[in-house]
Amino acid sequence: MPSVQYLAGFHCPAGGLAAHGAQLIPWKGNVYVSIGKSVYEYSMEKKCMLAVYEFATEIWCIELDTKTQQLYILCGQSGIYLLQWDEKGRLLKEPMSATSTGGVNIFFIGVEFCCLLDPSICYFTVCHEVLVAVSMNQNKWEIRLFNIRSSDHKGNYPSAIREMEISVKPTPGCRDICKGNSLPPVLLCVSLWKKEELAVDFHEFTIEPSLFTFLFGIDLAMVNSPVVICGFPDGQVVFFPLKTVPSPKSDFTDNQTKSSTRLPLLYNLEQPVVFLGATKAQISDGENNPWTNSSNKLFCDCILLLGQGGLMVTITAGNKAEGGTYEFREYHLKAPVKSAFCSGPNLYYSTCSDIQCVVIPQPGADLQNRILSYSSYNIPMIRAMSPISCCSEGDKEFLALSDKGKLMLFILKQSEDTAQRARLSCSQAGQRIKELLSQIASVSERASPLKSLIEQRNHSLLNLNKVVAISQAVLTSRGANMPVRCKVKPLWTRRLQQDCLVASCILENKTDFILESGWNLCIHLSTEGSGTSYSFSVMNLQPEENMEFIFPLVTEESEHLEFPIKITFALVYSLQELDKSSFQDPQSSLFSHTQSSICLPLQEHIIDILQCLRLKPHTGQPFPTTFHCMSPLDPVEAFLRSSGGAECKPGQPSAISKAICNAESNYAVTLVASVRVASVILHRALKKEDSDTSLCSLLFHWLLSAELPLSQNPVEVHGMTPNGREFRLRVGEVSAYDLSPANPIPATEVQIISPHLDALACLHLAVIRRLQILAEKCNQDGCISPEINLDSIQKQVIARESLLKEVKSLLDNLCVRKDLSFESSAKKRLLCLYKELRDPGLLLL
Repeated sequence: MPSVQYLAGFHCPAGGLAAHGAQLIPWKGNVYVSIGKSVYEYSMEKKCMLAVYEFATEIWCIELDTKTQQLYILCGQSGIYLLQWDEKGRLLKEPMSATSTGGVNIFFIGVEFCCLLDPSICYFTVCHEVLVAVSMNQNKWEIRLFNIRSSDHKGNYPSAIREMEISVKPTPGCRDICKGNSLPPVLLCVSLWKKEELAVDFHEFTIEPSLFTFLFGIDLAMVNSPVVICGFPDGQVVFFPLKTVPSPKSDFTDNQTKSSTRLPLLYNLEQPVVFLGATKAQISDGENNPWTNSSNKLFCDCILLLGQGGLMVTITAGNKAEGGTYEFREYHLKAPVKSAFCSGPNLYYSTCSDIQCVVIPQPGADLQNRILSYSSYNIPMIRAMSPISCCSEGDKEFLALSDKGKLMLFILKQSEDTAQRARLSCSQAGQRIKELLSQIASVSERASPLKSLIEQRNHSLLNLNKVVAISQAVLTSRGANMPVRCKVKPLWTRRLQQDCLVASCILENKTDFILESGWNLCIHLSTEGSGTSYSFSVMNLQPEENMEFIFPLVTEESEHLEFPIKITFALVYSLQELDKSSFQDPQSSLFSHTQSSICLPLQEHIIDILQCLRLKPHTGQPFPTTFHCMSPLDPVEAFLRSSGGAECKPGQPSAISKAICNAESNYAVTLVASVRVASVILHRALKKEDSDTSLCSLLFHWLLSAELPLSQNPVEVHGMTPNGREFRLRVGEVSAYDLSPANPIPATEVQIISPHLDALACLHLAVIRRLQILAEKCNQDGCISPEINLDSIQKQVIARESLLKEVKSLLDNLCVRKDLSFESSAKKRLLCLYKELRDPGLLLL
């Protein structure tokens, strides 16, 4: 395999070099590279960029005149530009502008550098002080010759000294290429070889005299006229001389009468021509590498024609003993061919997937198989190639430009040369094949786990991409538009012969992705002073589908239900799931254990006691009592009326505990708490225009929507709380007389009735919280509140605060004494205060 050195990377236009093309010209340690609208000058000795020349339009072709070191540039739809430097490397003309970036000079070239303004030119070359320009006009290829020594004072060339044309004759395989003009023509200049003359032109090849004479005629050989061979995208290969035969004494650079001449056809490949070359294919006896001999360096005995479809045609001299002639031979290579060059008896060419090398058959060799075997270097995506030198040791160097704009240097050792490998014996070739097969098996064994690992990592990256997409969709939306949301509903169920309250969560997936393994739904329940969490795995939840999860509402810190219960939902993805499939070694994990998950917060829900009630059919009977003969006192009132004053003895309950226990067991009168809300608020929030349902029924259904059927319109319900406490809810219409300066305010009153103080307080707070939310919503919607007497409300609040302070003072005194032996006047006063505070009303506006 050749050694590869990366030299530089160039800016690649959109679409890559496959859509724009590129060209390389090495010369004296520097390399000129054309890509897009730029020409780069790179120094191989300094390993750095020297200059960049920017043009207005895309560059199609560049040519270097090595005698004058002038660089010609063809810009598409514009013309040919000329860059000239002085001895110090400075441009002879001033550019439009110049900048410097990172020590590299950037020159912007304008129209003042244009030497031939013609938008129809599609390719050109410069040889022997003649510029050959090719253009296409009305299904004809036109070739014009310009004398570069006869330019005017502005550097512009006059009219062409000669014009030629050939009709376009596309074959079925070339019709689309010729119509789209996607491939340029190819030009090659050859001349007659003479021992006393050694040509040094970069583009010129000298041909062995017999081949030159047989191929182009004795007239051109006598006048020593160079010949230009032209290959076109329609497959035609023609030639023409730079000198005219009728006047052998006249030089080809003299001004001649303009004429139109048809060109002789040399060959038709019937596929686009991509390369024309000349080389020495004949290897003499005892000659190891004739290309390293400077005396034979420019001596060629074979002309190559290479098509894009892999057809190679060799033109060599025939057997001189049989009268002398030339012969064409066709061979087939691997296609499609992108670029190529010759180096001695070897042809190097690039395809889309590799660089390959074939040995050019020697003239006169009788080959039965026209499909040539090749050697592969496993170097893909090469757009342009150009040879640099051939060292004395036989090592070959060539430059290559990839489709991504990377310039690389390839060094091919002589021991690895195809010509050396071609002379292996049968036993050596067999042994070599065995070694190659063994190496292939070894590489395959190493590649198999690597391929599996790459597939696993690609799968993990695909999953990570889905996770990021889901995270973005969730984090950028809120409320009802969330693509992943939860719906919660409390349910009563029976487990282990006991009724228990659970919550049902419906997880909805409205995204375009599947919630696969690794996603977890985390639920946190919190009440006052306690909390607990649950986690459920989400398995293969398809888009537009739901998944139900059921969990208890009792927290770990409390065996009884405490309301309200705040439920927080979050969708969590464990990044360790990616590691499990892609990284077997724990030390190679991409993610740390401290930050190994993605948490996406979802909604929050509040569950109050009103959603968890168990309603019973209303019987109209009062709450059951234990002793009907006892006074209807509540526990606090019974305690205050008790007169126990004896100190408690060790091991016996105190008088306070006995009084409270006796009062609670003999309690027969229910506790009542009420909440009033202005009817205008309910009417605005709940009343529908086409509904005849009363406000009382609407309020009942709004408070108990989950438990109360829509078919019922009650004004009173009877049931039990989750803790087994009985209660009643009653709704009625009342009027508030003491809050409005003018008229009474119509209101709706909600009464909570229960013999249990804890149930009464919990229900009371739940109703107040619900009505507060309703009142705030109406205020935001612009509901007009009735006029109220704020002074009256303020007086009531102040009076209540004064009563509460007095009650607190009396209770503090009671707690200090730790018994009931204090003044009867204080007990009476505390009893009166309690009666005043026991039945408060609340008006929400």
